Amino acid sequence: MATAMPAGFGLLPSASLQPYGSEILKAGIGQLGTPIDVGAMLPKVAGQTAFQQKGAQKLSDMYGLGNIQRDASGQITGLTGGTGIASYQPYLDQISQQQLLDPSQGYKDFMSPYQKEIIDTTMQEYDLQAGRGRQQIRDNAYNVGAFGGARQGVEMGQYQSESDRNRAALLAGLYGQGYNQALTRQDQQLAKLQQMGTYETGLEQQGIASLEAMGAADQALEQQKLNQLALGAQQGYQLPMQRVQDVANIYGGIAGAMPGSPTQPFQPTPLATGIGGGLSAAYMMGMGRDNTQQGQASNMAVNYGGHVPGTPINWQSPR
Repeated sequence: MATAMPAGFGLLPSASLQPYGSEILKAGIGQLGTPIDVGAMLPKVAGQTAFQQKGAQKLSDMYGLGNIQRDASGQITGLTGGTGIASYQPYLDQISQQQLLDPSQGYKDFMSPYQKEIIDTTMQEYDLQAGRGRQQIRDNAYNVGAFGGARQGVEMGQYQSESDRNRAALLAGLYGQGYNQALTRQDQQLAKLQQMGTYETGLEQQGIASLEAMGAADQALEQQKLNQLALGAQQGYQLPMQRVQDVANIYGGIAGAMPGSPTQPFQPTPLATGIGGGLSAAYMMGMGRDNTQQGQASNMAVNYGGHVPGTPINWQSPR
């Protein structure tokens, strides 16, 4: 059976390990007093890159918003010098000036400058051909002996009526053809201006998208750097304590496997031990069991180690 440890005794780690335990404790306390750079461990957000800022400025220019103002962190705070005139505004102005959206007016600028000459020439040729037809009627009436008669008059009237209808139809067709051609040119001009405005805006938007894409890649890389720096700062803070913990675990395992050193209880002085033991023995043998005042004083002296409360102590040995 194992012998029980006397009361007042305990175990300390082996004497050969106690200096190492003291060093581990010092290291742990020292880490508690080390200043911590909390800012280095906090997460940070990467700001806009130069490409992103350039893309934002081009977008602002495209819509006439002016120059972008930023603070020290790169955050947009306002716009100055804006005109409100977008890059496609000149094309809209031209559409409005030429009245291209009004079919009753816009076609006029697109009528052929030679239309009058073409119509006049065509109608002159028609009138010439019509005159020849009338002359043919007269010649036929003369040959049959009906010149100037009612038959000639009727035939001439029918011919002239039909000729006038054909002339009006030809003239209307010429005007209609010119109008339709003008409308076609008007629609072509409108589509051209719309396409130019869309094309220019599209090119600008493509450039802006390219700048933003490059800027986003740079921003993502910068964000990764900031994240790694914060992670490194956190690991740098935790590493010393982890090392102390690792060493403490090793120390605890070794200390538990080695026999410990017993602690020493409090030992009174030999003089006090002797005096107290002698008086206690005398008391137990019945000496001084006196109920007189002197006897009671003696008894109190025994109980208080030879000193009566309220009386001076005589530290000299009896002669």
